[in-house]
Amino acid sequence: MIRQDSLSAQDHIRVAEFVEAVAGIQLPEHKRSLIETRLRKRLKPTGHASLADYLDFALSPAGAATEQPLLIDAITTNKTDFFREPAHFDFLGRLVRDRLAPLQKVGWSRPLSVWSAGCSTGEEPYTLAMVLMELQQGLPGFTFTIEASDIAPSVLETAAKGIYPVANIEPIPMPLRRRYLLRSKKKELELIRMGPELREAVHFFPFNLRLDEYPRTPQYDIVFCRNVMIYFSNEDREMIVRQFHRALRPGGLLFIGHSESVAHQKLGFESVAPTIYRRIEVEGA
Repeated sequence: MIRQDSLSAQDHIRVAEFVEAVAGIQLPEHKRSLIETRLRKRLKPTGHASLADYLDFALSPAGAATEQPLLIDAITTNKTDFFREPAHFDFLGRLVRDRLAPLQKVGWSRPLSVWSAGCSTGEEPYTLAMVLMELQQGLPGFTFTIEASDIAPSVLETAAKGIYPVANIEPIPMPLRRRYLLRSKKKELELIRMGPELREAVHFFPFNLRLDEYPRTPQYDIVFCRNVMIYFSNEDREMIVRQFHRALRPGGLLFIGHSESVAHQKLGFESVAPTIYRRIEVEGA
């Protein structure tokens, strides 16, 4: 029988140190209750009677290969929404339509390349796909690629399937729902699936923003990394922003969350709108 024990201060420190070392995410004391709730979901699948027993296993060599990725998964999963912070998508639309399109005198030379970093369950990259597909209708020859990453395997699996409760699509304008979404044939399930065009437009892949290797040469025009860096230390945030600078082409844009900020000038960016930054050349960035 599983006891409803609490996460002790000592065990909170153990798991917080592990998660920060592996994922770079900070879990301060005020998040102990949230951590406890999320870890408790791993007790039954692993057959452990208490949180302490579970952590003894998960943080041991025996749990390294199988359970530690699932522990990280449970801790790092974050809620997101379609069309979250809509001003960002309005800005992107104006950028492509009003600034980039007039420059293409002899046609678009290459696709617009977008990276959704920390994409969670996929709402952000699918929103990007809808916005860019709408732009295609009025811009002959305009193409794009969207890559979307997250550290958590379970959210990437959900994202790739593209299936969501009907309630989740409320922020999506009705014309876009009709054009791009599929309703489950079993209406009692109350599920919606992203249409095949949307699913084919987004490539999902696992990526640890703190530990994995970033592109060595610029390859993205746009990076969305919103409401992700708030969980990192100042040192790790600076490292991540420097890596985004390296991954972005000259003049490329970085979009961050409304509650986030970056020391943009020191790190090779200039502010062009609230929480939107343009890559610039800065010595040492």
